[in-house]
Amino acid sequence: MFDLTDMEALEELEFNLLWHHALRLEMEEAHLAQKTLHNFRVRLMEHDGGRLAFSETTDRMIEALGLRTGKQRLDSTHVMSNIAVLTRLGLFCETVRVFLLAVSREHPGLGEGIGDGLAQRYLKETGEASRYEDARSGEGRRRLSVCARDVYRLVDRFRGTAVAKMEEYGLLERLLGEQCHVGRHRDGRPGADEDDAEEGKVPIALKEPKEVRSYSMQTPHDPEVTYSGHKGKGYEVQVAETCEEGNAMQVITHVEVTPSSGSDAGVTVGVIDTLRERGIGPSELWCDTTYGSGHNGWEAERRGTELVSPVGGRAPGEADEDDGLVRLTAADFDIDVTARRAAVCAAGHEAVSEYEDEDAPERVEMHFAREVCEPCSLRSRCPVRWRRRPELGGEWSPRGAYVLSADLARVNIGRRRRAESDGQWRKRYGLRAGIEGTNSELKRRHGLGRLRVRGGERVRLAVYLKALACNVKRMVRARLDEMLVPPAALATAPPAA
Repeated sequence: MFDLTDMEALEELEFNLLWHHALRLEMEEAHLAQKTLHNFRVRLMEHDGGRLAFSETTDRMIEALGLRTGKQRLDSTHVMSNIAVLTRLGLFCETVRVFLLAVSREHPGLGEGIGDGLAQRYLKETGEASRYEDARSGEGRRRLSVCARDVYRLVDRFRGTAVAKMEEYGLLERLLGEQCHVGRHRDGRPGADEDDAEEGKVPIALKEPKEVRSYSMQTPHDPEVTYSGHKGKGYEVQVAETCEEGNAMQVITHVEVTPSSGSDAGVTVGVIDTLRERGIGPSELWCDTTYGSGHNGWEAERRGTELVSPVGGRAPGEADEDDGLVRLTAADFDIDVTARRAAVCAAGHEAVSEYEDEDAPERVEMHFAREVCEPCSLRSRCPVRWRRRPELGGEWSPRGAYVLSADLARVNIGRRRRAESDGQWRKRYGLRAGIEGTNSELKRRHGLGRLRVRGGERVRLAVYLKALACNVKRMVRARLDEMLVPPAALATAPPAA
């Protein structure tokens, strides 16, 4: 709620009368050991308590305040866990350093087999970190090659031993696989003037920077951190909230931590499903272009949700007939993606049958009767095609039919692109902008932008609790607004007797 450290929160608990009143504590009860707070946080993570606290409490707020959830908006914001941003050389050095310290702590006998030269490149005799990664740009590439060969030597040295079961060894293996090419044909021969010249060649070669994937490890202290080309290292937090004009407050309905290297397009359908499972699924969902692919628009439509977002890419050129009339497309047909009612063409004729492709459910084939299609005034512009013997339900129709095969994802894109060309659509889409203020509020007021924790589980817990704190704060303000009498009402009130 207040973005405090553990020690600051425990101090407020002990000495702040406002906290005593809020938590209904007597002064002699207002004390908590830091270890107890730490253990409780661990138990929350073990039992998915953060997600349950957020969803269940938020649902109770929605019910208590009578909030409507039909209109919601969705966006993502970039957050950082409590890590240092490492260079590529720094990543190698820190991962080796973490491994060496773990081996010396847990398997000191096995650690004695590590060469002094290798160990001294990363750790001083006192156990403190060396500055091997602190290299000038001209030396950085050479030292990086040395580090890559050192990683291979360590992985090879401890393969099959008790050390190989350690988490730190797994990080070393992961680093080697993501950053290096490994194989017998690789000539990892150190130069005569390099620091590992006397330690022999190894069968590896460094990958070029463009070959390293964005989901590769960015720090050994938080292996779940990934990289985004335009946002940097960290996590993405998906945030959904209501945007109903009549609500006493807008409530955050959903938060979710996703990899920074992933695309927002992959979360749209999952967010809708999660909200529907809680009974607060939106009928309209505002989001930006990344979320609004044709596939997502079609899947959302199947779930009863209209995806309101700009359409990416260029609009295809429209083909004209010889008479200058614009050709109709499948987007001009009224197609129910749930198949509860028959499709209707642009002239108002219903399809006599529809068939979904079992291997590609986005594709549907609609059949229209010959007697209504041939005399139709739109026939020359219509995309339906005559098929002499279309297969109907596993049998061949002897009379034939006019057939339209449509990709429902493309149909969704076509409809939305036409709506977007309307001048009123931009005004309607303006409703999405409000979620930027929510993202800013979570970061500035509740410390979401730079978290004090690291590790995926701790990050997820922190995100759930910060979003819940924001909702609680908004609820309190909404209740206070209901209780307070407006100054104008006081001015017009009759004098007391």
